[in-house]
Amino acid sequence: MYLQTLTIAAAISIAGLTVKFSGGDPSTTPDPMTTATPVPSTETLEHGKAMFNISCAPCHGADGTGNGPISANLRSKPRDLTKGIYLNRSTASGELPTDYDLFRTITTGLHNTAMPSFRQMRQQDRWAIVQYIKTLSPRFADSTEYPLDVLNVGTQVLPSPQSLERGRTLFLQMQCANCHGSGGEGNGPSASSLVDDFKNPIRPTDLTNPSDYKFSHSVLDVFRIFSTGLNGTPMPSYAASLSETDRWHLANYVWSLQSTDQYVDGRNTDSPAPKQTGSESSDSQQ
Repeated sequence: MYLQTLTIAAAISIAGLTVKFSGGDPSTTPDPMTTATPVPSTETLEHGKAMFNISCAPCHGADGTGNGPISANLRSKPRDLTKGIYLNRSTASGELPTDYDLFRTITTGLHNTAMPSFRQMRQQDRWAIVQYIKTLSPRFADSTEYPLDVLNVGTQVLPSPQSLERGRTLFLQMQCANCHGSGGEGNGPSASSLVDDFKNPIRPTDLTNPSDYKFSHSVLDVFRIFSTGLNGTPMPSYAASLSETDRWHLANYVWSLQSTDQYVDGRNTDSPAPKQTGSESSDSQQ
């Protein structure tokens, strides 16, 4: 049934390509690196609604509340877009996503869910959907929600045995194992009882399985999630509790769990780091 649902969703996304661009000015396409955009034209919103009704409403519902005709058969429930609560963001915990965050989700989809990639759809169509989606929640029209605090990733810490060891320590210290399990396999003691803010059961990601990552395509994405959290889920932001450097160490460790042997440079990440002296020791403090 789940595979059948994915097939239906994919077919719907392709069907959306048959709708011709009926209005809107492509020159008003928002700059993907800005957090505020001009009020879209009526034509853009009408076109976005038409595209939404064909490509998105079967899951999210015509009113965006997540109760489309396909939603009852989905393991991961569609987002209630009227709440303005989004997981996949580059903004601080609790904040709205940027236009580009929405565009990215529509473009790439969410891996291992029924949310497909709409990369084949024209950019103008995807941007029109973004603008229409924003009309479904009053939060986007609330001036007090702005400006958005967009994440600055700072200086990346490259993976190393020392970084992975520090990341493992942080993984246990921040009680990640309670949900994700001590080995990161999504089987922690709290895993079976987790729900999202809408009371839907939610399963922790199996961090050892690349196919289980919904939002992350690189270690940078993992760092982003640790910095922003996933709004509406038990996954918090660590921006206030961990330094930028420690968030990079934790991201490096979590990303390394996808390797079945968990070795870097021939050493198991759970084994003690070799003692260092001199300049080598200072390098480990990046």
